[in-house]
Amino acid sequence: MQIFRPLLFLLCLSASLNAQKPYVADLSKMTAEETAFVNETLDGMSYEEQIGQLIMLRAHSDLGADHVAKVKREIKEYHVGGLCFFQGTPEDQLKLTNEYQRLSKVPLMVSMDAEWGLGMRLPDQTISYPKQIALGAIRDNRQLYDLGAEIARQMHRLGVNVSFSPVLDVNNNPNNPVIDTRSFGEDRYNVTVKGYQYMMGLQENGILASAKHFPGHGDTGVDSHYDLPVINHDRARLDSLELYPFQALIRYGIGSIMAAHLQIPALDDRKNRPSSLSRPIVYDLLRNEMGFTGLVFTDGLEMKGVTKHYGNGEVEAEAIAAGSDILLLPESTPDAVAAIKRYVDEGRIAQEDIREKAGRVLLSKYRLGIGRTATYPSLTNLRGQLNTPEAYDLKQRLFENAMTIVRDTEGLLPLSEPVAGKLITIHVGESSPNTFSRRLDDYAKITHLNAAYDLGSGERDQLLSKLKADDKVIVALYSDGSRFREKVPIKAGVLSLLRQIDERAELVVTVFGNPYSLSALDASGTVLMAYSRDKVAQDAAAKALFGANRVNGRLPITASPYSRFNAGVETAAAFRMGFDTPEAVGLDGNLLTAKIDALAREAMRRKATPGMVALVARNGRVVFEKAYGHHTYNRRRKAKTTDVYDLASVTKVAATTISLMKLVDEGKVNLDVPISNYLPDTRGTAVEFLTLRPMLAHRSGLRSWIPFYKNTLDANGRPKRQWYSTKKTGDYVIPVTDKMYMKSEYLDSMWLQLYTNELPNKGQYRYSDLGLYLTAKIIDQVSGLTVDEYAARNFYRPMGLETLTFKPLEKFPKSRTPPTEKDTYFRMATVQGNVHDMGAAMLGGVSGHAGLFGSARDLATIFQMLLQEGNYGGVQYLRPETVRLFTQRYAGETRRALGFDMKQLDEDKNLNMAPQASDRAFGHLGFTGICVWSDPVEDLTVIVLANRTYPSMNNNLFGKLDIRLRVHSAAYQSLLPSRTFGK
Repeated sequence: MQIFRPLLFLLCLSASLNAQKPYVADLSKMTAEETAFVNETLDGMSYEEQIGQLIMLRAHSDLGADHVAKVKREIKEYHVGGLCFFQGTPEDQLKLTNEYQRLSKVPLMVSMDAEWGLGMRLPDQTISYPKQIALGAIRDNRQLYDLGAEIARQMHRLGVNVSFSPVLDVNNNPNNPVIDTRSFGEDRYNVTVKGYQYMMGLQENGILASAKHFPGHGDTGVDSHYDLPVINHDRARLDSLELYPFQALIRYGIGSIMAAHLQIPALDDRKNRPSSLSRPIVYDLLRNEMGFTGLVFTDGLEMKGVTKHYGNGEVEAEAIAAGSDILLLPESTPDAVAAIKRYVDEGRIAQEDIREKAGRVLLSKYRLGIGRTATYPSLTNLRGQLNTPEAYDLKQRLFENAMTIVRDTEGLLPLSEPVAGKLITIHVGESSPNTFSRRLDDYAKITHLNAAYDLGSGERDQLLSKLKADDKVIVALYSDGSRFREKVPIKAGVLSLLRQIDERAELVVTVFGNPYSLSALDASGTVLMAYSRDKVAQDAAAKALFGANRVNGRLPITASPYSRFNAGVETAAAFRMGFDTPEAVGLDGNLLTAKIDALAREAMRRKATPGMVALVARNGRVVFEKAYGHHTYNRRRKAKTTDVYDLASVTKVAATTISLMKLVDEGKVNLDVPISNYLPDTRGTAVEFLTLRPMLAHRSGLRSWIPFYKNTLDANGRPKRQWYSTKKTGDYVIPVTDKMYMKSEYLDSMWLQLYTNELPNKGQYRYSDLGLYLTAKIIDQVSGLTVDEYAARNFYRPMGLETLTFKPLEKFPKSRTPPTEKDTYFRMATVQGNVHDMGAAMLGGVSGHAGLFGSARDLATIFQMLLQEGNYGGVQYLRPETVRLFTQRYAGETRRALGFDMKQLDEDKNLNMAPQASDRAFGHLGFTGICVWSDPVEDLTVIVLANRTYPSMNNNLFGKLDIRLRVHSAAYQSLLPSRTFGK
């Protein structure tokens, strides 16, 4: 497969960035090469330089020249060993990192808090992944490894070596002001296994992970940024809960641990003694008893939980004396260095301890690949290479897998449109339109209403007045956006609203925020927990509600007796059409867009068509849908994806063939008996003994078409008044256009012409419309319904397909249907909203070979049902064996199936679709500029809708340029290299 050069470059770059040596955590053992490096480097350092290796400074890229100058001064004067970056921009951060590295004699160890990715410190410029509370809901723990690996890739690209993650705090205090959503939850086993996978993703890809906040910050009601929290549990409790994840990850190779600022009397009963400054906790417990052999970082030493009770520099010296290796964010580097020296002089710290700690830091740097020489990543395309489509795909996958149906006592999920009522969404705390409402609109017609957190009785009553008993109501509760807690205000007015909705309609509550908010929702029977107001979480929630994705998340905490840990209702995907990014299904979105955009521009520049719509779907998800150009060359109305196009011969498969398949399923039609069994009028005629099977494969001998309209024109080529009227009157009742009515008597003449026509192509392949005229008539005779009503009743309406219809002007304004021609040979008018095909028009707009109109999305849904072997939304519309029968080649044919077109296998004939398509691909072309192709091998559907026949059907440049085939090829050319993409 050819790969577009920029994509190839990115793939190679990604491979090189990920080709990092796994980080080896145990610093108590060294190879001979490592020993030589460490000793040689230490011997070349002064005592002050060794102290400097133990200091990691705060660094920003948005605080201006004075801050930068201070950092540079301390790198040079105090020989600091590392930096911890906070806010700024990726470009400025990398630029400064490279400058700082050049100033340092020994390469700097660069760190970031990246619990939920670089977006934790660089929001809106880099990707913020779900917080750990949402990750705690995911059942497939391998996805946590994928997260760690991706964050590692991004960190390498940004010149960062250490991620202060994962958080191993077991959060069992709903009022925890600082951990809360940063924890994987309340269960020690869940926290441990997810922390392990996250750690391995980081360290196997060359980034040092750091477990925090030792010995466990989960059960506090005080934020250590502002005061010293006290943990009053005994040692047995600490061993069984708080310490459990740390002990497990020490056993499995965590590279570093961050010591928290907590007072824990059971471990050190000295008053106001933070755990980070406690030798009984850091050295005796962590190092000796638990056997930790990696690096120990302090938590930030600027935090009031530690500075409140100690003088300048004393905090840092006490931390070193307690057993820490690296002092994170000292308030004053000069004071810290002075105090450490004083402690050494006083014998409170051994100078050999300084050398030993500096040696551990150097060994860690060596294993990170920065022992001798720093890396200097390029600034070129930095943001693009951080925020790759694959990285966004991972975010989407994580949120989709985190979605948790806490309970569904009434069995309302997945949602479907109510038979009689409406679907209504009430957004509390965020106004629509937003990501959630827009995605919901893709699945159904929904009325969106908004409400405030402080909902008053007047606003509540006004909302309730818009609801009826047969409505389904989704109430979306959004968080307040708080950084760590993402509180969801559920006040009395909102609770009253929920209670009264539940009394009069079906209610589904969706929570975009902290799961502890569920404590107020015990009365709600159907609740979806989405964990965040992030746009991707909103998108995932909409998909979950309508069954586009499987839902199997589990609640990671207990919020109430009715919202307990591990609660979660599992649902299978309802096999509905979903919506996603190209990368989520294995397509390069940038390449796909670039190629189709270029083809559309070419088509319109060459005046091959005034406008078009293209759609690509894979694995049941629409990943590309775009309209181009205008309805006409006067450019007055832009083409839209919701436009209703004349689908021409696609009618043959998307209406007539699927209807016949249904009748075959029901045993009402046999493909191998003469059609006269169903159409008594054909007895004694040329077509009496035709059978459906060869007729559908265009092997029955019928001629291609009959120009029925020509016999109704006068010598000047004008419609005869004998047959047509401008008004519906008397026997003139067949609507050819909205201002042209044909005399019903002529229908008999048309059918007689068809029945008595000779079979000039007997035994040969000849594409023919006439067989589909007959097929539609058989559907009418057998079912008692015309093909349009039969298809609507059995497929379009139950599948929720609004636009697939015959005679669209009965449902839609004319402006929504692009015109197909300025007819100067029959109708003498612009054909718009009426079928372009002349024969179908003379049948009143309903025929088996033409007459269907629709949007790309609805057409894609029909073909997704076929790809799913007749199943859609959990309903079996057709039997799988019937779908397989109709979508395989007719015996001896190189191209045609039963009704469906397939890839041409005869190399001496022109291809009808992309050469990359599999031999099993099926679909159809349409005269007006239409194509739909579905490939079961790739689970790929590509649709092009155009009105290339406007203003004249004689303009076939659209076909000569092979626009449809080339759009189809673009989808295959955009397939990413081998990777598994599931539904």
